[in-house]
Amino acid sequence: MYRVVIVDDEPWALIGIRKLIESSGNRFKIICETTEPAIALEVICEERPDVVFTDIRMPNISGIELMKRTRAQGGDVDFIVISGFAEFSYVQHALQEGAMDYQLKPLDMEKAKEMLDKLYRKLENKRSTNDLSFYISLLEEFKDNQSLLSTRLRHLPYKRYQVVTLYFKSAEYDDVVLLELGTKAQLTTLKLGPKKCVFIINSDEDQSELIYRSLTSKEDVVDRAGISLSSDGADHVSMLLKTSDIASNDCFVDRSKRISQYSKGKKSHVKQFAEQIIEALERVQYKTMKDMTTVITAFFSANSLGIEDAVFLWNEIVMHTLKYSETSSRLLDFEFLDYSEMKEKFMNLETLSEYVFEQLSYPERDQLGDANNKFKELLLYTNKNFHEELFLKDLSTKFFINVSYCCELFKKVTGMTFSQYMTDLRMKKAIELLQNSNLSIADVCKSVGYSDYFYFNKVFKRNLGCTPSKYRKTSGDMNALN
Repeated sequence: MYRVVIVDDEPWALIGIRKLIESSGNRFKIICETTEPAIALEVICEERPDVVFTDIRMPNISGIELMKRTRAQGGDVDFIVISGFAEFSYVQHALQEGAMDYQLKPLDMEKAKEMLDKLYRKLENKRSTNDLSFYISLLEEFKDNQSLLSTRLRHLPYKRYQVVTLYFKSAEYDDVVLLELGTKAQLTTLKLGPKKCVFIINSDEDQSELIYRSLTSKEDVVDRAGISLSSDGADHVSMLLKTSDIASNDCFVDRSKRISQYSKGKKSHVKQFAEQIIEALERVQYKTMKDMTTVITAFFSANSLGIEDAVFLWNEIVMHTLKYSETSSRLLDFEFLDYSEMKEKFMNLETLSEYVFEQLSYPERDQLGDANNKFKELLLYTNKNFHEELFLKDLSTKFFINVSYCCELFKKVTGMTFSQYMTDLRMKKAIELLQNSNLSIADVCKSVGYSDYFYFNKVFKRNLGCTPSKYRKTSGDMNALN
């Protein structure tokens, strides 16, 4: 929800603009409407709204002067001018000062609604780019995070910081009133995906209890969330961002853990368990290993383990299997993963466990049937639905192909593992959209099947050598030359 200031010296005009904004649903929130430009300027400087609707001719401070003074204060605000004057000089002057649009009174509601849609798309694009850049900067080591955070804080900083990573059930959500915090607290909100937000909380005390209470009371909009521990000083914000994101994925292990506070992984405990699993894999025939699925899930539940522990267990098994197993040459989709990659590869801990043992229990050739024909159907389905959440385990079941043989077919037919193939499909589509559409980076991210801007940005840079925004700019420059 974007925050709006309306200023017009005619009260009836304020009413018309308010009705227009309210007609757009929950995209915008009016934080101030006034007939006094001086009051509007004060609110703009203190509250840093996203957009200002202003008349152009007002007593004392004109709309043009309001824009100039806002820019002089360093305010990054979009302006929409709504005026009764159609003279070209007014329009030209407003646009020169950076106004996004110029609408005439009385408002043509159809044109005004088109303008609001355009404004919303621009704000979404700007926000996704700015928030992602800000988030990445905070994650970098040796940054002056306090100075960086001060650009977003509205008041002098308190001593403590805490982070909440939250996923909403719907892309249409209100991130302004979600968290109810103490009086000595301020919030920085970063939108990092169609349904993902990160909240950086700066306060004078640990807010965990209030955060948890707020989130549990909003089960109708909150899908899952991770809460970091509270820490003194901005130097720890990078760590808090990482740990809250990890905690937000603990539902991978247990769906009931929708709201989870980060706790350090129990590596030594999990390592002992991994050794038992590996020993069982070495001694027991694979056909009897299906029971181990319930053993893994029960172990995680009994020890209150999270996704960080699941990643450690997986990587221990992969390391052993690739190093010692005679069958490692055909375990084509066994690769080391971090928690983000694990979420892309598996739906949950149970499917991970099933996958391990089905991969290792390789079928006899006479049991494969018409798997090759079924694989062609699977490939067509994947090519058509790559923007959806797809997992190899589910696809192999859907098309009646043993999962380990499915892995072999992917390598044989496409030259890539399933994970590599999915990434390749999504990156090709992302390139096409970046080159040939005006979609925002956020919309491109969503269109190719990613729910997290940061992860999309990371995967794109790893595969193409630059970020999506830089790729679009470079591609645009090259097209201009041609």
